[in-house]
Amino acid sequence: MHYLVITDIADPRRLRRAAKVCERWGERVQKSVYLMELDAENLLRLQSAMIKIMHGSEDSARYYALCGLDIGRSSGEGLGRGLKPMADHWIV
Repeated sequence: MHYLVITDIADPRRLRRAAKVCERWGERVQKSVYLMELDAENLLRLQSAMIKIMHGSEDSARYYALCGLDIGRSSGEGLGRGLKPMADHWIV
């Protein structure tokens, strides 16, 4: 599943650490916004890594699940590679 991950990190050092973690898992589409394709296990790993970096009273991270229709209907201008449509998945 695709996720839009949005961070708001107050401290510059924690911000750099959070950015490195997010860039390992996905593509940065804006300064604190990342697009990731994650399964449930990797989403939990990402969330765990972010919790270790963040200070709960100052920082936040939001994880928005995007369906294939959301990705297919997205558009943008400017820098960046854009969003790739997610492949259909079949369970038999």
